[in-house]
Amino acid sequence: MGDLTLEKDCKKDTEDKIVLYPSNWLYNAGVIGLLRVLEYKKISFDISDCVQLERGVIKESYNGIFEYHKEVLKERNFSIEGKNKRYPNYIQPKQKDFFENYYIKEIGNVSRNKFKICNWCSGYFLSNNTLVNLKQNFKGDFEKFIEQREKFQGIHFAKLGAAITEMPNAFWNLNFSMPICHLCSYLIIFNHLAFIQTSDGEIFINAPDFKVIWDLNEFAKEILKGTKDDEISKILGSSLLQWSIRRRTILGAWTMMNIEVIVKRKNIIDYFDLPQDITKILLDYEIASLIERINEEKIFDLILSGKFSELEKANYFVLKAILKLKNKEKLSNNDPIKRYFSRYNDLNYLKNVSKNLPELYAKISEKTRG
Repeated sequence: MGDLTLEKDCKKDTEDKIVLYPSNWLYNAGVIGLLRVLEYKKISFDISDCVQLERGVIKESYNGIFEYHKEVLKERNFSIEGKNKRYPNYIQPKQKDFFENYYIKEIGNVSRNKFKICNWCSGYFLSNNTLVNLKQNFKGDFEKFIEQREKFQGIHFAKLGAAITEMPNAFWNLNFSMPICHLCSYLIIFNHLAFIQTSDGEIFINAPDFKVIWDLNEFAKEILKGTKDDEISKILGSSLLQWSIRRRTILGAWTMMNIEVIVKRKNIIDYFDLPQDITKILLDYEIASLIERINEEKIFDLILSGKFSELEKANYFVLKAILKLKNKEKLSNNDPIKRYFSRYNDLNYLKNVSKNLPELYAKISEKTRG
């Protein structure tokens, strides 16, 4: 996992538990979506840099995803069969009974298979004996059904998956036969639950650590509840601030470099990240605390855009404004203080800023030199 400094307490798979490690963003979103369903169902799970699941909860999650749509999202028509808006033809209507009553009951019994490859995880497949038994209850072409579970294609994610006709898909480097395992093929139907709706599209904050992913997306949801401004840079920046303040945990450089936002806009998948120096600053607990104490969106915007020298100017105008207000002078309409602060007439607020802003500038300067 690189130089992560978070506590690593993941163990190997057991008869009772499966351990999931971060992989590509689509897989990670599927895992986080699954966890949202388990949280709603009040089913416990262990999350750190990896996720540890009781095998039995995988089967329970299937009914849970429909309950989650109905009760939480107020969406009654969620489906994975036939023509549907999220996972078209993931299963056919005539396969529904088999899928729910046989296949899903076995999915928690997957194990690593050294003879099969999954490009997303360690490879969790149903055993050959299980497949033989399942085939007896399947009506139709069982081999084709299993092939669809073992090859990433349009039924898993229409925007990115290759066609079953083996038309190469440019997103996956013209690879039309990317192998995935039975577990990944199942987890993927939860990926949309990890995305957060904004005016700029649906977003998911991805990182090479499940605890970081979970927290950053939870913080993003909280932030969006309290503001009408859903600019992606601010959502990510504010989420990093909250991580730093609440967790007080140092992230390794590799993790910081790989924090990104996945943006879904209709048929387009886009990616956004902050420059590494900005991420490094926002994840510094002392800097994050000073930014929160100052509590000024315009100052936060300067930091997000890397205009650190402007902080020194802002402090100069703060001191001038304090003198004017103390002398009962009225600030002019074009007073420079208004470019940096919304509460420019609040003397007590500006006094607080004058104590914190120089320290903030000094710490940022120190961090960027380091």
